[in-house]
Amino acid sequence: MSVPHPYAAFVEHFFAAYNCPVLEKGPTHFTVQLTSEMDEEIMNRPFYWHYMKKMGREGEPMRLTFTQTDGSQKQGIYLHAGTPKLHALYQTAINKGKTARLYERIPPENAGHTAVSPWLVVNFLLHYRGKQARDEPLSIGLNLIHGTMMLKMMEKLEMVPFGNTVSDYTFPMTPVISLSNAYRRMEKHVETYISSQNNQWAVESHQHLQRETALLESFYASEDIDLESFTKERDQMDTRYKPCIKLEVVNGGLFYISQETSAPWIHQKSR
Repeated sequence: MSVPHPYAAFVEHFFAAYNCPVLEKGPTHFTVQLTSEMDEEIMNRPFYWHYMKKMGREGEPMRLTFTQTDGSQKQGIYLHAGTPKLHALYQTAINKGKTARLYERIPPENAGHTAVSPWLVVNFLLHYRGKQARDEPLSIGLNLIHGTMMLKMMEKLEMVPFGNTVSDYTFPMTPVISLSNAYRRMEKHVETYISSQNNQWAVESHQHLQRETALLESFYASEDIDLESFTKERDQMDTRYKPCIKLEVVNGGLFYISQETSAPWIHQKSR
């Protein structure tokens, strides 16, 4: 491609990540050979694959051709913002990207039998709901060897090169802290963080709910609305204005990182 196409770049990167080779590539198109797993994931052929498995056969994964210009002479899926198959790939990437196991890439000349330490990294999203709504992301990392917890972890990981396999002359350390224990520590930190925040927004939301409820009750008392309408509107008020905080886990994973990389983070935290 002479000029990088934004959707094509994503699609090629997506299929490369899941070991689907590009069979043919031209200036305005490319053809990808799907694996059996990816065919099952995105091609919506459940009966075909069910039959193949029942018969003990491997099946034949399909090939997909993507075009980058409308009306291209090459038959295929035209990539644009509304392409259904593109959105299917987005959803697959989100689903498969919820968990990961990655290792810091360390050049052999710098390795020297380097130990890489496991960090559990979880990205949370706090949903504040009430009179006004807002969302707050939290990225937390916890070292599974010595228990150090780091905040804004994704910002720290952005500059670290990672791969799917262990680099030569490095070895991953066995976790001392279990994943469940580490996650409970993170949850406890989030609870402490929430309790330390200014809760004026919740007070104002509750007060607004009380005012709206009183007004609604006055309408019901004067028989301006019936019981069914009153009950329905009251439930909707609770949904809109009752203050609450919900914790969502967006994604997470195990990241194996060398002490040389993580030491500056820990040193800066202890200052």
